Amino acid sequence: MADDLDLRAYRRGPKRYVLWSTRVSDALLDDVSREELVEWVLHRRPDATRAEIEALVDAADDRAATDASDTYEESPDWLAGN
Repeated sequence: MADDLDLRAYRRGPKRYVLWSTRVSDALLDDVSREELVEWVLHRRPDATRAEIEALVDAADDRAATDASDTYEESPDWLAGN
């Protein structure tokens, strides 16, 4: 399932996230908490597991830790379409 996710999470700010869909090339959620993001995806994707969605958010946190950008729009990862 994890390889099938067409979703990316980006950190919007401290403890706030954006959920991006690579399928529609747009944000599905913006300025939400980690728990809001996880619960929303689990509701919309019953075949997803909590661990998979938590890993999606963890990846956003990992990228943010090495990225000096203030917003997700300025992130090199986001600008590259990754």
